Amino acid sequence: MAATQVLTRGGAVVGVATTAGAIECEYVVNCAGIWARQLGAASGVTVPLQAAEHYYLLTEPIAGVHRDLPVIEDPASHAYIREEGGGLLIGLFEPICAPWKVEGIPENFSFGEIAPDWERMGPYLERAMARVPASLEAGIKKFFCGPESFTPDLRPCVGEAPELRGYFVAAGLNSIGILTGGGLGRVLAHWIIHGRPDVDVTGMHVDRLHPYQNTPEYRRLRTVESLGMVFQCHYPTRSMQTARGAKRSAFYERLAAQGAYFRDVSGWEGADWYALTGESADPGPLSWGGSGGSNGGLRSTRRRGRG
Repeated sequence: MAATQVLTRGGAVVGVATTAGAIECEYVVNCAGIWARQLGAASGVTVPLQAAEHYYLLTEPIAGVHRDLPVIEDPASHAYIREEGGGLLIGLFEPICAPWKVEGIPENFSFGEIAPDWERMGPYLERAMARVPASLEAGIKKFFCGPESFTPDLRPCVGEAPELRGYFVAAGLNSIGILTGGGLGRVLAHWIIHGRPDVDVTGMHVDRLHPYQNTPEYRRLRTVESLGMVFQCHYPTRSMQTARGAKRSAFYERLAAQGAYFRDVSGWEGADWYALTGESADPGPLSWGGSGGSNGGLRSTRRRGRG
């Protein structure tokens, strides 16, 4: 049985149409994974996630490898490594990914695979395998490629959609659904039963997202950056750099002329700090200190809010 449409009346959920008939209900939870964006769009709900190619290699059994070995994450090699079937699973989160089916995910793709791009991924794979030299001597059982979806800011899409009462979303878990699924299920159950969450959901609430983020070009550009952040340090002063300029205030040009450094604030180009006269608004290297070029945040403290 497949769900084909969410039924609504007066801006609220009243049921779900399925291939076996309609089911009346007051709440639905869109947990359709890589299809969540398309399912949400059919009801006017914004869930701007995008699928990208994801790779892992399975080796033949290796002597000394057993199920009690820890999972290894090696950010420098963009890789994670764990035991699988007596051998190793070597997974990759490459810094420049390949978005997949931006035009739409086929409905019949469930449990499908994508033909691996050995030429593109070969260098990443060799570097990851070099971290565990024994893997270079082992036979290759399979090099797998399948789609996983990622959100514009690498945070989940969770909660009641602002467009439709009773329509909840649990999607965009950015490849850590097994780790987070149980907790998010508990949060949503409490939310539906009691009318509000009992934890702070600010950073993952689906209401932070906007319709313009559903456009194909936005998803194509932003997914490369957001997936590339999986194994990067998440500095507090970092602002996403791709798919920018969607919203600019009437003061944008004047703020730019005053040396403003802009960051993405819910789609708006917001002036975060200002360069000194005659200097460019170059944030310099990312760090745990303040933003603001070579002075490491001093200038942003002196002149924050100007203009």
